[in-house]
Amino acid sequence: MTAIQAGLTVLTVLVVPYIVQAIKTKAMGGNTARWLAIAVSALCGALTAMAGGIPTDASAWVTSIFACVGGVQVAYASFKSVGVTDKWLDALLALGDVKKEG
Repeated sequence: MTAIQAGLTVLTVLVVPYIVQAIKTKAMGGNTARWLAIAVSALCGALTAMAGGIPTDASAWVTSIFACVGGVQVAYASFKSVGVTDKWLDALLALGDVKKEG
């Protein structure tokens, strides 16, 4: 895994939980959101594997994909357990709501 691939993996691990939580807040339940996170993580892992060119070795694909999927699941569980996703996401989602005074 190159430095660019490692950086993309870390970025994926930190960003995907927030995206999935935002979608979950508005449109889906927990189990569906979990499978969406796994699918998005796998896609990001595949794209990360191709960051340095298309790998010819199957282990490069597996390493990148499972690093992203596992990392996102660990990050989401960690963020959720301390309330980071709820607090930060609620604050970010509230930025678009303008309250009208009555």
